[in-house]
Amino acid sequence: MKQVYHVADAVLCSLGDNNQSVFEAVAAGQSGIQSRSFDNGLTYPVAILAKAQEQMLAAKYGPDYSRFEQMCLFVAERAIEKSNINVAAEDCLIILSTTKGNVAQIGQQERSESVPLHYSAKKIGNYFNNPNPVSVVSVACISGVAAQIMAKRLLETGQYKYIILIGCDELSPFILSGFHSFQALSATACRPFDASRSGLNLGEAAVCMVLSNEPAAASGEGILEGGAISNDANHLSGPSKTGEELGTAIRQAMAEAGKSPGMIGFVSAHGTATNYNDEMEAKAIHHAGIQAPVNSLKPYFGHTLGASGLLETLMSLKAMNAGILLPTLHFEASNVSVPITVNAKLSHKEIPNFVKTAAGFGGCNAAVLWSKI
Repeated sequence: MKQVYHVADAVLCSLGDNNQSVFEAVAAGQSGIQSRSFDNGLTYPVAILAKAQEQMLAAKYGPDYSRFEQMCLFVAERAIEKSNINVAAEDCLIILSTTKGNVAQIGQQERSESVPLHYSAKKIGNYFNNPNPVSVVSVACISGVAAQIMAKRLLETGQYKYIILIGCDELSPFILSGFHSFQALSATACRPFDASRSGLNLGEAAVCMVLSNEPAAASGEGILEGGAISNDANHLSGPSKTGEELGTAIRQAMAEAGKSPGMIGFVSAHGTATNYNDEMEAKAIHHAGIQAPVNSLKPYFGHTLGASGLLETLMSLKAMNAGILLPTLHFEASNVSVPITVNAKLSHKEIPNFVKTAAGFGGCNAAVLWSKI
């Protein structure tokens, strides 16, 4: 079976648009989350792009592309340039991971045709002259992890040599109102797994990761060795009460990678800081038998929806290669019902691999395992 290698990546988020500087900001404990007021009258802590970043995108791509599409194109162009691959070749596939796409354009009569996700996907594919239809992965908040699993399976078949993963969602009043209606938002900085957690902070970001089954193309940053998806079928918006289903996905990802629970370096959790999600994830990690340190990167970037799985995987790859265990900001003490080791302080150690988890509306769960080369 072919190996799946990391080739290149790029990021655009509230902490910047340079991969290394964004990672260094995270390692220094910086957060992109700030209190913002929106046109719908809501005020919440969120992580959004700076005005200078928006102006740069608009100047670079112009009005023919929506803000969402501009974000996607920016990271894809950067990652493709780093990878030095031929994006117009038939052996190259583009996968778009997003939950909302151009949802900010709902209600704008002149742009109503641009809301369906396939509209942006086609525009992105045409921009790069890619001959293959762009695949869209939109599986709630596991989209970014699910897209990695899809890419892995396709690359292992040998059907493609290169896959360009683009994960993106922009924050809009529509999205904010939706999470507000669920009473899922925190009025303060989110505190994943903490006893004082009161909800999540939303964010926006775009991330691109290029993967390949060609050893010569590998960056040396990591191999995607395992991945699995499950569904707990518990509730439209509420996660499993037992965590067994996400635990199953974690165990299957470890089994595919040939790793036992005791071999895991750390877990990058979904960690939304909502009561039900964090409790479920703690149980899932416990069911999987993992006692390694656990962190959530949501306090740095907010919950970036379709980008979150790729953004947090990218930061975890950099942490693994730097030998750094990133802390969960604002964590003090846990009140989840099973013991897990939530990492609260930055530390240095040799890290052979990590597991990235995700959970989403509809009961979907996913996990991937990345290892050093």
